[in-house]
Amino acid sequence: MGAILLILAILGFIFSLYLMYNTEHGIPGIQKYDENFRLLDMRFRYDSSVIYESFNNIGNQGMKAYKKYLLVDLFFMIYFLIIMVAISNQILTEIFYQYLLIILSFSRAIFDVIENTIIIILINQYPDENIRLTTFCS
Repeated sequence: MGAILLILAILGFIFSLYLMYNTEHGIPGIQKYDENFRLLDMRFRYDSSVIYESFNNIGNQGMKAYKKYLLVDLFFMIYFLIIMVAISNQILTEIFYQYLLIILSFSRAIFDVIENTIIIILINQYPDENIRLTTFCS
C-alpha cells in the first residue's frame, strides 16, 4: 500500500472524527434535537423500540442531521478500513494471519455499511415502522 494513500487515509480518518464529534454534521448536530441522543450503531443489541424512540426524540430535523452523520461515517469507515489493512500488512509477517485480519476488517466495514444503510432506509420510511428490517439492523 502506498505511503501517500496511507497518509491521505490517516488525514481523512482524523478529519472524519472531527466532523463526527465537533460539528453540525456529526453528533452535535443531532443532539441539538435531543441532548440525550446516542448513536444506534454505538449500542450493542438494540431493538425496534430503541430505534423508533430515538427517531421520535430527534424529530424530522434530527433525522436529517442523522443522515448527514451516516454519510460522514461512511467515509470514516473507508479511511478506517485502509488504515486497518495497512497496519495488518505491517505488523504481521505470516500471510495467513494477514489475510485473516484483512478479511475481518472488510467484514466489519461491510456490516457497518449494511447497518447504516438500514438506518437510512428506516429514517426514510418513518413514521411507518418496519419491524422486520429493525430486527436485522442491530
